[in-house]
Amino acid sequence: MKHLTLFSQCVGLLFLTLLTIGACDRAIQPQEPARKSGARIQFNQTITQVVVNSPNFSLLEAAVIKAGLADALASGNLTVFAPTDAAFQAAGFANADAINNADVNALRNILLYHVIGTERFFEDRISENLTGFTTLQGQEVFATRLGGLSVNGVPVSQADLNTNNGVIHVIDKVLLPPAGNTVEVAVANPNLTYLVAAVQRASQGEINVLQILLSERFTVFAPTNAAFMAAGFPTIESIRAVDPNVLGRILRYHIVRSRFFSSQLSEGSLTSIQGNALATTKTPAKATVKGLGNSSPASVLLSDIVTTNGVVHVIDQVLLPDGGTITTSITDIVVANPAFSLLEAAVIKAGLAGALATGNLTVFAPTDAAFQAAGFANTDAINNADVNVLRNILLYHVVGNRFPTQILSTNVTGYKTLQGDEVFVAKRQNISVNGIFVEQANIQATNGVIHVINKVLIPPTGNLAEVAAANPNLTYLVAALQRAGLVQTVASAGALTVFAPTNSAFQAAGFPTIEAVRAADPDVLARILTYHVVAGRELSSTLRSGQVTTLRGLDVLVAVGPNQAITVKGNGNATPSNVVIGDVITRNGIVHVINQVLLP
Repeated sequence: MKHLTLFSQCVGLLFLTLLTIGACDRAIQPQEPARKSGARIQFNQTITQVVVNSPNFSLLEAAVIKAGLADALASGNLTVFAPTDAAFQAAGFANADAINNADVNALRNILLYHVIGTERFFEDRISENLTGFTTLQGQEVFATRLGGLSVNGVPVSQADLNTNNGVIHVIDKVLLPPAGNTVEVAVANPNLTYLVAAVQRASQGEINVLQILLSERFTVFAPTNAAFMAAGFPTIESIRAVDPNVLGRILRYHIVRSRFFSSQLSEGSLTSIQGNALATTKTPAKATVKGLGNSSPASVLLSDIVTTNGVVHVIDQVLLPDGGTITTSITDIVVANPAFSLLEAAVIKAGLAGALATGNLTVFAPTDAAFQAAGFANTDAINNADVNVLRNILLYHVVGNRFPTQILSTNVTGYKTLQGDEVFVAKRQNISVNGIFVEQANIQATNGVIHVINKVLIPPTGNLAEVAAANPNLTYLVAALQRAGLVQTVASAGALTVFAPTNSAFQAAGFPTIEAVRAADPDVLARILTYHVVAGRELSSTLRSGQVTTLRGLDVLVAVGPNQAITVKGNGNATPSNVVIGDVITRNGIVHVINQVLLP
């Protein structure tokens, strides 16, 4: 595995610089009239003089002087790909001071990579086929005229500026020399560690993927770490546990023979070395690639990373060939992820490991921190829990069908769980379940999808009236419902959201005892209580700041602050009430406990 060793710090810095480079649309403004395509603009000056005299090349001028290349660019017969000031700025060189503070050898190396030192290659002399040209730095740049002149995938914004000692093609991106072969470049990128682990694991199978990547010129569509996680590999350890032959087939589907830069991608297809086709698209905004087994195309996040034996495009999905699947079940993912150690213990204790390895499921998976917040400090606490209670809770986290986020509704929607009750999911600012935001969505498994949450979901224990009656802090509210004759209404009504005042809230509102509540005018109580009820289910994750109409017909004012801190204010209240406990799920609605009685 000597080819999988990290580069030196200098090479790493060069690679990180590559990650920051972006395109821009500025070009030099020649003194001569703009040319038509195929025409040449003549400058009776050397390349160095053109650079010095153009205001859009001030940073290139500073770099040439710093690197001691002014004389070299004033003689000979050269082709120069000249980055504009905007290109240097996008590469991290904000001004001439940044140029002058750069390492002179690194700067010289970069500049020489922009110069072909043998002859003038005007646009019409460059083939539509991708062609390599050896630079004065020693490595090749790759140019094509297909779809417009480009070099290393970077469009030439102005071509054929003919000077006394060569031709200039203006580009809006700094070219960086390749920092190594494809494998070495992947190893040097901290966002591709899962891919490197996958290459290592796949190379233990029948076909050595590592050797393939070292032997020929390839285009590699490289999934990020997050892409592997979303594909069902939550950890590097989970990658190392996969059948290497299955993994190898998937990885070979990401590899195409020959170099294909983003400028060459279009509406069409490329054939992978695995044998199946990849569908490609290219717009000015982005490029995409789609596998036969993917439901949506992967976006190219970072394009045209040049290596000594190919080009890499970083993508946001793992590409799946026809019939290709990830061979990791939901149970496997839970076992492999250290953040799920308490969930794993609970699944084993409840005897659900087999059930979560088959079928077609959606699992809302609580992290260890979620279990600890729910009172399960460690695996001993899990193992000492009542098995039936634990099983009931776990099954409430499982929906008996696959629901990736793409098909979820923005409206609060109930999904029946294997426990029998519904969880309530909405896709507003983020995905939430029972008011809890999903921390990581769409982890794909062979038998379903996982959405990670940071709170354990508790199944409802009854309807709105029953849940209130079981809460010792809501006895005044229950007495008020009884006095107003609303208990049966609340118990049997359709979906409602109730802002439920605590006992101390009633006391502060002038009801010092339950007897005082029971002695109040029922009609007055009914008007007050219906002012606390909103039709439909409103979770803390779906509430928005603004007026909300109650069953009384009057509005309350809701305000949502940082970290979903929610207040609600009645028209007759001097100050807003805080939601002290949110998202208490019942079988016919949602309860938000508040610390004031709302006054119409």
